[in-house]
Amino acid sequence: MDGMDTKARRAWNAIRECVARKRYIVLPHFIERMDQRGYFWPDVLAIIDEPTDVRSDGLDRLDRPKWIVSGKAAAPLDETVEIVCVLDKDDRGRVTVFITIY
Repeated sequence: MDGMDTKARRAWNAIRECVARKRYIVLPHFIERMDQRGYFWPDVLAIIDEPTDVRSDGLDRLDRPKWIVSGKAAAPLDETVEIVCVLDKDDRGRVTVFITIY
């Protein structure tokens, strides 16, 4: 993605790294929304791998940086989807928390 600013690129790289290292938490709300909309984990991975946009959404209620990653769901849906996640840290390092998907 060429138009991504430095902060967004850093966040995107952190999210990708967390997913690659299986350092993520998927909240029940995220799973509910995936089920409601017919999305599967490959859709999430497709969006994270090749986003059309990554933008800050401020801080969540725990003061963690919140990010929205937009992209296309895997075929056959081929629709624009947005993922809301936060970046956090625990005693083992970075963690991405998946909040919702729409």
